[in-house]
Amino acid sequence: MTTDLRELFPGSENQDEKSVNALLKAIKENYENGQFDYLHFKKSVASLGKMNMDEAMAVKSAFATASTLGLTKDALLRSARKYIYALETEKENFAEAVLGQKASQIDGRKSEVVEMAKKIEQNKIKIKELEREIQIFQQRIDNVDQDVEEARAKIQKTQDKFMKAFEAISTEIQTDIESIETHL
Repeated sequence: MTTDLRELFPGSENQDEKSVNALLKAIKENYENGQFDYLHFKKSVASLGKMNMDEAMAVKSAFATASTLGLTKDALLRSARKYIYALETEKENFAEAVLGQKASQIDGRKSEVVEMAKKIEQNKIKIKELEREIQIFQQRIDNVDQDVEEARAKIQKTQDKFMKAFEAISTEIQTDIESIETHL
C-alpha cells in the first residue's frame, strides 16, 4: 500500500512518534498486498470525506464500491479485526519489553542498592574492628609508657641497691686495707 498510514489514522498525529511508528509498522506487516481490505476501505472513506461527504454517506459509498470488487461486510470486519489483533500483539510485545526494562533498570538497581547496603554494613563492621584495634594499640602505648616508667624505676632501684651494697662492701674492704697497713 503506497498510502502513508499516518494519513489514515489522524488521531496518531499528536502521539509519541516512536510508539505510533511501532504500531503502524505492525499494521503494515499484516497488510496483504492486492487485497481490498480494511485499509483500502478506510482510505476510500477518507477520500470521500475530503469531498465534504458526511461520515455515514462516505462509509456507504466506499462499501458500495468495494462490494463490486467482492468485499463483504464480514470480510471487511475480519480484516479490521486482523489489524486490531496485530495491534494487540504489538501491545503484548511492548508490555514484555516494559517488564524487561523494569527488571533491568528498576529491579536491577534495587538489587544494586541492596548490595551496596550490605557493603556499607560490612565496612561499618570493619571500621568498628579497626577502631577496637586502635583502642587496643593505644592502651598498649599508654601501658608501654607506664611499663617503661616502672622498668626505669626498678632499674634505678636495683642500681641504687647495688651501689649501696658496693659502697658497703667497698668501704669495708677499704677499712680492712687501712687496718692491715696500720697494724701490720
